[in-house]
Amino acid sequence: MKPQIHPCIAMITLIAVFATAGCLEPASTAVNATPEPTPEPCETCTVPEDFCGPPGVCPGEPVNGVYAFTDKDVYRIGEVVEFGIVNCGDEPVEFGSPRPWWIDRWVMNESGCMPGNCTGGTWELVSNAGCAPTVVCFLDPGENWTVRWDTGANRSETIYMMVADNLTPGTHCIWYEGGYAKEFEFV
Repeated sequence: MKPQIHPCIAMITLIAVFATAGCLEPASTAVNATPEPTPEPCETCTVPEDFCGPPGVCPGEPVNGVYAFTDKDVYRIGEVVEFGIVNCGDEPVEFGSPRPWWIDRWVMNESGCMPGNCTGGTWELVSNAGCAPTVVCFLDPGENWTVRWDTGANRSETIYMMVADNLTPGTHCIWYEGGYAKEFEFV
């Protein structure tokens, strides 16, 4: 009579062999794979003491107590970008439109310099708020305006001129009338 191995013992032995060989673990990433950078949360942003804007946002440099801001410094294309402006000053700020902003991206010059301008690049329009009735609007002290921009949508309700295929990784900037600005990155 031949010795027989009970099927349960054979199955347990087979599972043990596979487990020690690493066959039951999830596949790992390739050795040469480069992980994508992780967007930086705004908890790491430096927020000035006199900043009166919404909590958890990253303010740009102030101009007379007025800050442009984003909800993060780094985004992936397809994420929602929340941006806005807040008046932390003592006087109302006047704008010639209820949507006084536009978005640019930094584009490197091929030569690196242009006559009389050796900045190595230039700002190129990506999006704006579209046409708005010409009406004077005021941003009062302590008040903020916030916009949500869905970078994964073909056209956003709040960004009139935005097209999804227009976005590329790199430095971008939200500008407001009056020189208020906030830079951010797409990765």
